[in-house]
Amino acid sequence: MKPRNLHVPSLFHHKATDQDAVCIRGVDGKRRMIYCGKHGSADVQSRYHQVLAEHLAGKLVLTKREATGVASQWPDVSQLCAQYLLHARRYYVDENGTPTGEVVHATYAFVQLRQMHPNTPTDRITIRDLLMVRQALVDLRDVDHKGRKAPNGLSRRTINDRVHRIKRLFRWGVEQGLVPGSVWHEVSALRGLPKGRCGVRDNPPVEAVPWSLVEETVPHLVPTVKAAVLTQWWTGMRPAEMLGMTRRQIDMSGEIWLYKPVKHKGTWRGRERLIAIGPKAQDILRPFLPLAPDAPLFSARAAWDEFRAAKRADRRTKETKQQRDRDARAERAELVSEFLDVDRYRRAITRACDAAKLPHWSPHRLRHAAGTRIAASDGIEVARATLGHSDIATTRRYAHGADAELAKRSAARHG
Repeated sequence: MKPRNLHVPSLFHHKATDQDAVCIRGVDGKRRMIYCGKHGSADVQSRYHQVLAEHLAGKLVLTKREATGVASQWPDVSQLCAQYLLHARRYYVDENGTPTGEVVHATYAFVQLRQMHPNTPTDRITIRDLLMVRQALVDLRDVDHKGRKAPNGLSRRTINDRVHRIKRLFRWGVEQGLVPGSVWHEVSALRGLPKGRCGVRDNPPVEAVPWSLVEETVPHLVPTVKAAVLTQWWTGMRPAEMLGMTRRQIDMSGEIWLYKPVKHKGTWRGRERLIAIGPKAQDILRPFLPLAPDAPLFSARAAWDEFRAAKRADRRTKETKQQRDRDARAERAELVSEFLDVDRYRRAITRACDAAKLPHWSPHRLRHAAGTRIAASDGIEVARATLGHSDIATTRRYAHGADAELAKRSAARHG
């Protein structure tokens, strides 16, 4: 009988942890993956030869966790993540009980951690483990925090946000008795990626949309969306603030209307938001004021009906049953709320840009345009009050083009 060839396991690069590893089957029949050190380091070969010698001698080669002796009494990372997400769905909700975007952001933030350390007890997580998770995020070419394709990798801000949420996870675990305090103390020492380092890209700043681009887009919008765009241009409101307007929330007793949204970005901090609506925006809003005090000014039903009417006007053939069924399914998907939401508002603008053969722009750039315009004409403090910022440093990010406008005026006057 021909003797069997002896199989010698070889080293391979475990990309998830950036270590060199070898897989062996011990005398107990279990398959083990033994890490030999950081990929490409000098001590990898010596550890590899040591593992082979023990394996060929018939000894049981233990993994790092098995070699530590007594099993940990702390929960593993997967259990910690699962319990935190259950907590987040109950804690991060608005006044209507609807989960906020924090739940989705946390779910994406924990994906890489759970892939690399699914069964690691929480008391054995070190700052080096978190560094390796961050490096995996730097090398990631999969999806960004909204589930969209990110072929050029995640941005520096996204990576720092995910690592910050992972550190927040361990802090919450300490509060709940699921993580030792020493682990939180160690991982909290990890600083964020600085700008211009580590080969990580930075997203370009959001710029104000020019009026020329808005003016060419507006004719291709349905009346409801057109009014929303022009209202946001003149008031500088956030898209969600504007789309949530009702007649009850607007004080129309004076020359300047005062709009106090029930829900806005700073509601959970206990802050109040008061938006002044001038004559130009009033002329736009007046035809859309409903009789019912709590009905939306920018109705999702009205926008949908206007969109379908425009489609029917352009139709050259008779509508078929299949098209009616398709439109009915689309209508059910669109009209989940009586208020027009931000995503559908953005898509309507994108369709209008495509129809006009113009570059795409987002509705949030209208707010930047208002901040730049007001800061250039009335000063940064007036822009801060109009945009509703508590910190003037935030307003400067919205009005970064105002300095250039002031410099041009100065050059024209004194240069």
